[in-house]
Amino acid sequence: MQSHWIDGRAFPGSGDAIDVLDPATEELIDTIPRGHANDVDAAVAAARGAFEPWAARSPMQRRQFILTAIDRLTLIRDEVAHLLTREMGKPLSHAINEVNKAIEGMRSNAEMVIHLRSGQQMAADLELNFQQRFARGVAACVMPWNYPVALGLDNVVPNLLVGNTVVWKPSEKTPLSSRLIVERIFDHLPPGVVNVLLGDGPTVGEALVRHPQVDLLVFVGSEPTGRHLGAICGQSLKKAILELGGKDALIIDETVDVAAAARLAAEAAFSNAGQICTSTERLYVARQIFPEFVAALTAQASAIRQGNGLTAGIQMGPLVDHNQLQIVSLQVQEALAAGASLHHGGARLAGKGFFYPPTVLSNPDPNCRLMVEETFGPVAPCIAFDDFDEAIEMANRTRFGLASMVMTTSAPRALRAIHSLRTGMVKINTLRGKAPGGSSEPVKSSGLGHGYGMEFFHEITTQKSVHWRALPN
Repeated sequence: MQSHWIDGRAFPGSGDAIDVLDPATEELIDTIPRGHANDVDAAVAAARGAFEPWAARSPMQRRQFILTAIDRLTLIRDEVAHLLTREMGKPLSHAINEVNKAIEGMRSNAEMVIHLRSGQQMAADLELNFQQRFARGVAACVMPWNYPVALGLDNVVPNLLVGNTVVWKPSEKTPLSSRLIVERIFDHLPPGVVNVLLGDGPTVGEALVRHPQVDLLVFVGSEPTGRHLGAICGQSLKKAILELGGKDALIIDETVDVAAAARLAAEAAFSNAGQICTSTERLYVARQIFPEFVAALTAQASAIRQGNGLTAGIQMGPLVDHNQLQIVSLQVQEALAAGASLHHGGARLAGKGFFYPPTVLSNPDPNCRLMVEETFGPVAPCIAFDDFDEAIEMANRTRFGLASMVMTTSAPRALRAIHSLRTGMVKINTLRGKAPGGSSEPVKSSGLGHGYGMEFFHEITTQKSVHWRALPN
């Protein structure tokens, strides 16, 4: 059984064992402790004890610790990626890319943090008015299973850089890569600065968020869990940054090259087996090109090689577990029963593993769960539109507001989409929504607070205003 990492050492956990399965084979990889409130107390106490001396270090000193961690992660990149593929299922090449992206993000944050400036206002003679930023304290980073390495480090490292200490709670579905990383790349940090707390969400995750010595929650995960944890933070006025679910729409107008649009749409809907918070889960396509586009997207789906991520040439792995497989299967079955047309996929693959094929449907009922609830699977439901403004209206018909995407060669339409789509991010003719130094803030039920960039540094620190005037003679 794996142990927590608390106060700079392996810390045996409490409670019964949780199995960590390989989603491609359903074989047991390892076990972790379910955890107990005593484990939470130990992790938070370690982080609290380490906070004052860590925050007192200069930004350049903290940055040097992270630069050393980058070098260490680079050396074990392949080992981390292999473990990531085993516990999450994504193809090994994608896992290596995730670790590389995590390294890039660490380096970007390490460079950016030294430019975190305080504000200054105009003042009278012999007077100063300015703001200074300070670390908040102990940060609980409760992270998801779909990108455990990249998202984990994207949130943990900025907290360390600004002077917060961290209790990192990875998902019980994919805890192993996070646990390995902390012991192997952060063991040179002072004990207690970064801790890993294993266990399940209801037992350990909630106790961590409720702990009175935790000052900040950074959560990436589902909308229901985020709402619950956010309400807990609200009771004690604890700062909460929440990146929650999405139901991202893709609008494709008649001006695009259909084959190119289908290739991009397939990547948007099927990458990571659709298990991305900004996956395309609703496609609105101009009626003039609708039949041609659906056929082209179906061809893209049928060409994807799916299987065990450790096999060379595999492009898509399994879903993370049986529960996720059930969610996707039920949503598709309900959509088909309500009249949607199936063009590819539509049922789990036979044999071992939680494999669900890339699935293309057309004309689902707009009110079915597949079009309303987050799916988090490789499903592309397509609906035709007659007018671009109608497409924007349909895209906005959701409680979510994480991101959206538009494919068009029309600049006026692109500008209209940027202005009218009610999402925190709008992508025009590209999947890429994150640039070095950039930031994004979800809207509606997709979350609260900026997720990265300089704005994230502001979220995880506090601002103190200083007004200083010379005493009169």
